[in-house]
Amino acid sequence: MSDQLNAALSGQSQAALAEDVSLATPLAAPRIVGRAAVAAALGTYQKALAAPEATLRLKGHDVDGIVYSAGPDGRTTEIAALARYDAAGLIATIDVYGRPWPFMAALREVIAELDPALADPGLGAGLYAPDGPTPAWVAHPTVPPLAQDIVLYSPILSEEPTGKDVVGPVLKAAAQSFTDLKVRAVLDVEGRSAFAVVIDEYVDRHVQQLVEIFTLDDEGEVAEIRIFTRPWLVTAHFRKRMYTLLKDTLGPEYWEGPDPQGPLPTQ
Repeated sequence: MSDQLNAALSGQSQAALAEDVSLATPLAAPRIVGRAAVAAALGTYQKALAAPEATLRLKGHDVDGIVYSAGPDGRTTEIAALARYDAAGLIATIDVYGRPWPFMAALREVIAELDPALADPGLGAGLYAPDGPTPAWVAHPTVPPLAQDIVLYSPILSEEPTGKDVVGPVLKAAAQSFTDLKVRAVLDVEGRSAFAVVIDEYVDRHVQQLVEIFTLDDEGEVAEIRIFTRPWLVTAHFRKRMYTLLKDTLGPEYWEGPDPQGPLPTQ
């Protein structure tokens, strides 16, 4: 694990950040701009997650990333942070994604006490679209067949569906809940037979951004899918759509948190 990247993504190394670095957080929609402001926001997340453990390192052509895991109150909350670099080798942009949505909701309450602006879920006056430079879209990699004992670490569910017969219908419902999927980047996972795909897609005409990590077993089949999303309020739209499709398939233990049939949260 790169100590320098980990220090930068933890808000502990401003020297690794460009002066005009920008940050997209998993909870709030607007990007944060500027070295000091970005470092402070990253430090707030580290504090709220109580010094999370770095569990995976992601590596792409021009983007690096780290997956963090924390378990406050016995709930495993995960963060995927991706960093892109400028010509001088400094971090120019950071995009942070989280999972699962109901545990991120609990994290949001903690962050609101530390910095209310970081917990504001508002999407602005219009439909949400991410700020930043226009990406160079790439092709989606071929995804191998699902293993019989596959586990899905969903961005919205509070329990993990297990087994091809259960995970398959969940993925089918997800495919019915978004449109216009495009791929920003494909990354390797260091030390594992796995890859990550960075995605933009539309949910209720808002852009939802994702990192999907596919881990393969010894037979080359997908043994695990781990999905992170941002921003939080667009994922609330996605969760509501998914509940409509899966309420007769997945029991209440999968839907911990705010009522998925209730009004979408706005504050």
